[in-house]
Amino acid sequence: MLSSLLLLATLQTFDVAALKENKSGETTGQFGGPASRFTATNVPALQFILYAYEVREFQIEGGPNWIKTDRYDINARAEGNFPAVALGALDPRRTMLRGLLVDRFKLAAHKESRERPIYALVTARADKSLGPQLHPSTLDCAALGEARRRGQASGSPPRTPAGDPDCSITTPRGRVSFGSIPMSQVAAVLSSLVQRVVIDRTGLTGSYSAAVTYAADGGQDAAAADPNSPSLFTALEEQLGLRLESTKGKVDLLVIDHIEKPTTD
Repeated sequence: MLSSLLLLATLQTFDVAALKENKSGETTGQFGGPASRFTATNVPALQFILYAYEVREFQIEGGPNWIKTDRYDINARAEGNFPAVALGALDPRRTMLRGLLVDRFKLAAHKESRERPIYALVTARADKSLGPQLHPSTLDCAALGEARRRGQASGSPPRTPAGDPDCSITTPRGRVSFGSIPMSQVAAVLSSLVQRVVIDRTGLTGSYSAAVTYAADGGQDAAAADPNSPSLFTALEEQLGLRLESTKGKVDLLVIDHIEKPTTD
């Protein structure tokens, strides 16, 4: 059954937004900006959609090819500063970018759910014991973040057992590091890497920290990776004691009904 996606009436919008096509020919882009701005440089329209609606590329259906190839710069501002956003909370920049996509790209889309191949994240060992690189954590990242915002926390930021910044997720090519997050978020991280929905069926509660090293799958910095590293699937089992099992399930999709090349400033 189709579910209408309310795109216009209830959306927040930027106060001012400049949009230009980027014809530099560069192949990399970035999001950024100070606390009161949203900026993007040399970013394909598809990436704006993925960011605004918090979906991954495999969850997009429809749309012309130019949304992957044509790149744009955005310099947008809202009144005052954007508030700090807790891990897992909705960033207001996303909803404002939805408004820009509707207004400038004439985006019309809807959500629907279809059965697709997915992965289930499960424990790999019969006794559910953890791998050597997966560590339970009792650190409350939300409380720590709030204390830091209020100036009530001092000293060096906490580190994971692997030495990485805690309460964070990083995915440089050939490595995944996360600190003090629940298994549901571990599954979300893996979903981006394997380009398929991953659901948590480990039965593991609480938060965990880990660092996983695996064989890079091409890319600019693949040469720097250890050629003897295992595949991501093998690394998960050997290093974390977890396994990805192929199955089928409902996948939420964003179906693009209409989109136009924008008139740029």
